[in-house]
Amino acid sequence: MPRQARIDIPGQMYHVMSRGIERGQIFIDDDDYVDFVERVGGWLKKGGGKCLAWCLIPNHFHFLILRGLRPLSEIMHHVLTGYAVNFNGRHRRAGHLFQNRYKAIICDAEEYLLELVPYIHLNPLRANLVKNLEELEGYKWCGHAAAVKGVPDEVLDRDTFLEHFGSDEHTAVVKYQALMAEKAGKGARVNLDGGGLLRSLGGAAKALMIRSGEKILSDPRILGEGDFVESVLRAAGEADENAPKSRAELLSEVEGLTGILREDIFRRGHDRAPARARALYCYLCKEKAGVTGTELMRELGISQSGVSRAIAKGRKLVESQKIVI
Repeated sequence: MPRQARIDIPGQMYHVMSRGIERGQIFIDDDDYVDFVERVGGWLKKGGGKCLAWCLIPNHFHFLILRGLRPLSEIMHHVLTGYAVNFNGRHRRAGHLFQNRYKAIICDAEEYLLELVPYIHLNPLRANLVKNLEELEGYKWCGHAAAVKGVPDEVLDRDTFLEHFGSDEHTAVVKYQALMAEKAGKGARVNLDGGGLLRSLGGAAKALMIRSGEKILSDPRILGEGDFVESVLRAAGEADENAPKSRAELLSEVEGLTGILREDIFRRGHDRAPARARALYCYLCKEKAGVTGTELMRELGISQSGVSRAIAKGRKLVESQKIVI
């Protein structure tokens, strides 16, 4: 079944993470780390986003990001695609680098920021890359050193970070260090995954109606209590119902839903999975962006009848799988 569409809302806090395919390394040497950090930092600046915590270890990464005006999906597409191409070239390899698509969970900052920051920054310690918090201050591929000592950092927005810990720099750093020491001493942690109830009924409006009695509305793409989940779904529903989308946005969402890369969507052929993704793209372009059949013919290099068949097939996919975009 196709995955749910991402929820991409300005101003929300996202826990973004991904790992290497088959848990393999995605960072082998310093050139890899530097390349990735510069890409993330550069694209966040372009998009007005801010990072509150981050960490890279050999086989996966974590970022805690306040989403700016540019869609997070667009930023991550540029970062991951560009990095993977360069990584494969540097290390003379071919094929996919990352396991499936990256995760981006919307998080309730008021409830979970003080859990997520140490969880992310303690990754090198828990992976035995450093022995203690003192050594963690020397680990270059994590926001901890910048948070504590103010060392230059391409990614962490230190001013915004400190605002969440205290009214002045000294107070904020002391509180952060105390929190890190507390969390480092604990083996267990609260569940920081998105939660629970799949929106199988289709549509944000229907999802908001399924609460009854003490049942709490939840969604696997959101980390927060019922009221927060409801507010996010409501905002996403308004965007879904009212805002026209560009072809670029729809293409990114089809990639996310199907796991098929855009170059495979546009490649002519009869392989089942890319053909389904192409059909979904055609239908959504017609319904959500007002794209004409002639425009789709030119873009995809197929006949008018081929476009018509693809649109019909895409409509059936949406109706049968309850896809919400």
